[in-house]
Amino acid sequence: AAFARAARRLLVACDLIEGEAETEEVPEGDDSAPSDRDEEEESEAPDKPEQQDDESGSQEEDETGLQPQLAQGAGLGDEDGDESDGASASGSEEAGGPRAPDEKEAADPALSYHPYTTAFDEEIAAEDLCDPEELTRLRQQLDHQLISLQGVVSRLANRLQRRLLAQQTRAWEFDLDEGILDAGRLSRVVVNPTLSLSYKHERDTDFRDTVVTLLIDNSGSMRGRPISVAAMCGDILARTLERCAVKVEVLGFTTRAWKGGQSRERWVADGKPRHPGRLNDLRHIVYKAADMPWRRARKNLGLMLREGLLKENIDGEALLWASRRLQARPESRRILMVISDGAPVDDSTLSVNPGSYLETHLRQVIAQIENRSMIELIAIGIGHDVTRYYRRAVTITDAEELGGTMMRKLSELFDEKSASTGRRGVA
Repeated sequence: AAFARAARRLLVACDLIEGEAETEEVPEGDDSAPSDRDEEEESEAPDKPEQQDDESGSQEEDETGLQPQLAQGAGLGDEDGDESDGASASGSEEAGGPRAPDEKEAADPALSYHPYTTAFDEEIAAEDLCDPEELTRLRQQLDHQLISLQGVVSRLANRLQRRLLAQQTRAWEFDLDEGILDAGRLSRVVVNPTLSLSYKHERDTDFRDTVVTLLIDNSGSMRGRPISVAAMCGDILARTLERCAVKVEVLGFTTRAWKGGQSRERWVADGKPRHPGRLNDLRHIVYKAADMPWRRARKNLGLMLREGLLKENIDGEALLWASRRLQARPESRRILMVISDGAPVDDSTLSVNPGSYLETHLRQVIAQIENRSMIELIAIGIGHDVTRYYRRAVTITDAEELGGTMMRKLSELFDEKSASTGRRGVA
């Protein structure tokens, strides 16, 4: 009741509602409820003092946690929810609308991760980045580069497919009042036509209710063999899991320009304010949506070989983007696999922020996904140790090992699921 009254005073101060007497019902015996005498004194008081009380109440509420809740809704939450509860409303909003810092960040604004502006960020489908003729040419180039690798990865994919299909053994429930007519029990109908327990129904398996997102680092350091292998492995993985009725989404992340792009230009035009936050234009690419058939997305994966596409990588916000897409899916099991070859790097951002700015945010996002969501997060590092970031990760030294590692880690995930389901069934 006290919170409702304080919230109402805040809304009145913001001119969102009229400043009339409170109408909420207060339970009997509530010590925080105002007495009749207090209500009469408030009604007899002049308008100006009441407005002052409203303003002081709104200020007090801002200082006790409403502001960080609004900031958290902007999509860039902190690693620890307890920190946001003690946040203050101090600090001014810079261009692009960065969130308000909490108490720890108010002392050192450099600790608060935020984009300087999101006006130039883009989420775009692969087919919208180039014309169909160029996509066809790039796909042919990808197939030509990976003739030798495709046979090895395809054998591993077929092995994964056999293991997955083995877990999809059809199970039936018999002796039902309705469903599919059970041909094996037709003799019952002949002997006793009034017998109704002659139907069967196929059980729904949890295995098919799964979606897998493959998030590929499209930074410049992936140029050459690593990005070609990643594209082919994503193609084979999508085709394999689609046969097993598992939805697959293939995403990529990079930036639109080197050295900051339009975001940095705006920052310079604004007089180079201190602690600008992320200072580059994001580009998030959808190569294959989860509901898109593989045959339609096949050419899109060749876009990774396009000259000039691969630039810098801001992993933290890419992970947030991919996880939000997964959380919006109806499937009960969500798997996010990240393929990267290094720590997040953006020269424009790191030149005006602390050196660990992007890396600290990446750790916060990973902790948020691993501890506060139902997403199963796994990472594969190519020549880069990702085990220091992710709880479930593996590092490979050669890009040629990527296909086998992807198939093996996915097999382990599905085997863990089937084993836990079996244990629950025995219990």
